[in-house]
Amino acid sequence: MKEPDGLKKVLLIDHIEGQCRCIIGFKDGDAREAYMCGEPVYQRRGKKLSSWCVYHYGQMHTTAAQQSKERDQSAEIPQEISIVRNP
Repeated sequence: MKEPDGLKKVLLIDHIEGQCRCIIGFKDGDAREAYMCGEPVYQRRGKKLSSWCVYHYGQMHTTAAQQSKERDQSAEIPQEISIVRNP
């Protein structure tokens, strides 16, 4: 699940049905002019359309423990450090 690159972002007032509604920022820092993701929304077979793209749907529906586990697995593996103690 790759994070969207932001190329399809759309202002809230210009939103059309079928675009992800996740707010990703604000135009000139103004909270009245929100940018939404704009990626095509996720749809499970036999279910109605989601309001989120695949990436943001996954973010909204995973537990904190799952997100932490994924983060830990993707983190760089630390190298061994030798410690010399003086007697």
